[in-house]
Amino acid sequence: MTTKKQIRKLLDTVAARHDDLIVRGPFLVLAPLRHVLRSISIDRSSDANHPSFYWHIGHAFNPFGSLQGLCCDIFWLPKGGPRFWSDAGFTEAFVETVEQRILPMLRRVQTIDDMFHVEGEPRSYQYDNWLNNYEPYQLHMHAAFGRLDQAATVAEKIKNWHLAKNWRQPEFIYANQLGALVAAGDRKAVIALLHEWEEDFVRRKDLLSIYERTPFPLELQP
Repeated sequence: MTTKKQIRKLLDTVAARHDDLIVRGPFLVLAPLRHVLRSISIDRSSDANHPSFYWHIGHAFNPFGSLQGLCCDIFWLPKGGPRFWSDAGFTEAFVETVEQRILPMLRRVQTIDDMFHVEGEPRSYQYDNWLNNYEPYQLHMHAAFGRLDQAATVAEKIKNWHLAKNWRQPEFIYANQLGALVAAGDRKAVIALLHEWEEDFVRRKDLLSIYERTPFPLELQP
């Protein structure tokens, strides 16, 4: 079984080589954190000798955000090389893969807009679907970009969805909170709520050391 100790040692090895990485549990998190969470994680698989590797991107102003971002996008070590804990050169292969393929891709994602243009590793259907089609996230993004008319349209569409008792109900309750401010045209309140959500995420995930409070595009509009 892949152990927490194995995961931590491997992540620490990479973090020690880069000033913009911190370790939080099974995650490497990239600094600085402005509006976009970028991370790498290691998890167990069905084979005790074979860990799974993932990269993650998500918006930090999500009231239910996690270090997994929008989803878990898997990446693999090169074919023909070490892939198992017991393989000679396994640590070196992981470090090389992360440094040559994953970190350059994640470092290019600097802004909210960059989340829509991730290039490098293949993006999963789940990533694009959550980002582009999940209504609460559509509302978050439209509001952050200052597209308040589009945000209001989404808010109107989902205003009663919180009445359905399922595991997504809390997300729609929070979406309604933002939607009401959008519908009222209260730009200052929208901005304040997005910052509140973001700062709550940063505190919950112990990321204050890498957090840089940054204006949303909405705030920079005339």
